[in-house]
Amino acid sequence: MQIGSSGEAGKIRKFYKKATVEACTDGPGWRVMLDSHELKTTAKHDLHLSSRSLAEALAREWNAQERDVIPQTMPVTQLVFTGLDNFAGSLDEIREETAQYGETDLLCYRVTEPRALAAIQDEQWQPLLDWAAKQLDAPLTVTRGIMAVTQPRQSVAALRRPLERLDALHITALRTLVGATGSLVLALAVYFGRLSPGQAVELATVEERFQLETWGADEELEATLAGKQEDAEAAGIILSALSRRD
Repeated sequence: MQIGSSGEAGKIRKFYKKATVEACTDGPGWRVMLDSHELKTTAKHDLHLSSRSLAEALAREWNAQERDVIPQTMPVTQLVFTGLDNFAGSLDEIREETAQYGETDLLCYRVTEPRALAAIQDEQWQPLLDWAAKQLDAPLTVTRGIMAVTQPRQSVAALRRPLERLDALHITALRTLVGATGSLVLALAVYFGRLSPGQAVELATVEERFQLETWGADEELEATLAGKQEDAEAAGIILSALSRRD
């Protein structure tokens, strides 16, 4: 069974009683069963996962559905499906697109005013650039304002190097983190265990949170921040599950 075309408001009627996880019968890996039917991706690809923990994360999302199946409430499932359906056949292209974020990394672009925000960016962002320079051999140049800065070619290449060994699900998770933060450095810091997904989003949104503290509540901005947090947490679940030997 797979998520088909969505009905009204992105919902489809729930068509199963329970999601379970079992070992694949035709090779290594784990699969999710919806009652007696094997879950497949939206494009009907087999969903044979190397990590039991990841399969269990998907099953939990499917078991959390009630009267209707609402894909928007299953972020891990959606990311896994995206990786297998959309990225698996074009990994080199996806790696290159993701690596390009290193040329315009958020952490390198800082404000001049207000000074309080500039100080926060310097204090919270510079340690991550220092980490990238030391651990990834990727020193990056910092600028202030909107003037673009050209990063050293060898540094951009160094940031790309870890992506070369990532499979479809790993690169999907990393790309999601880059999208949520605007920073390849922050995404790699999560991948290597330097940061949690939540910490990465907090660092990436210091300006937005500064605005909220200065000007008060903003429902639209708060919803945007919550969406970034949800995306990052889903990506983190995938990376954590794939790192386990189960």
